[in-house]
Amino acid sequence: MVNDAQGWIATAEAGGIRPGDVHVWRIGLVQPERVIQHYRELLAANEIERADRFYFAKDRTRFTVARGAMRQLLGTYLSLGPREISFVYGPQGKPDLAAPQSASGLRFNLSHSGEIALLAVARNMELGVDVEQIRPDFASGEIATRFFSPEECAKLTTLNADQSIDAFFNCWTRKEAYIKARGEGLFIPLDSFEVAFAPGEEPALLQVKSGDEFFSRWRFHALHPGPGYKAALAVEGSDHVLRLWEWSPQYLPGI
Repeated sequence: MVNDAQGWIATAEAGGIRPGDVHVWRIGLVQPERVIQHYRELLAANEIERADRFYFAKDRTRFTVARGAMRQLLGTYLSLGPREISFVYGPQGKPDLAAPQSASGLRFNLSHSGEIALLAVARNMELGVDVEQIRPDFASGEIATRFFSPEECAKLTTLNADQSIDAFFNCWTRKEAYIKARGEGLFIPLDSFEVAFAPGEEPALLQVKSGDEFFSRWRFHALHPGPGYKAALAVEGSDHVLRLWEWSPQYLPGI
């Protein structure tokens, strides 16, 4: 179930998250300087170091806003200040809450591309989210052959040019959401599993060639973050309610 018939609901905090709820936040990354500075002050030293590694200023600021907003939002779910949030990282770099905050069962995943970030949050359900800015030059047959399964490549060749670009990014985001949900990153080759992505097809995981014998436990959602973007969400289990929120810094104290 999903509330996207009403679109993304603007707020700074959605309150609590009930068992079975999955919240996805859309975060605009182009913000006034005062917002950027506010969120930089919330980051840990290692996050500031990561931000400062970006060569272009726009990439530094977008990383800062995405991480700062994530801290702010996770803090509202945990009734903690943004600076109190502590992270640990899995073998492939997937972040999780550190103890004792991990006892809350809160799971989250962040993705950003271009001017948009998406933050997915749930309790006691693994999940992964991916957003991509549509770049027609990237949606090539060469890239598909390199990363997609033979079945997916064959399906792409049956589509016209306009359909092919949309379908390519449907496929890409659903694959990325799945490997992020599993937390194994590049250790899961993108061509080792197949997703549904053609026009009119419901998003789904069709087959996994190895490593996930219980793959039917995953539910997929196509998300619509805005013109020029594609996004997907993978969630463990099928009994959940998806709620879409628009992060609005105007509601935050001092902004």
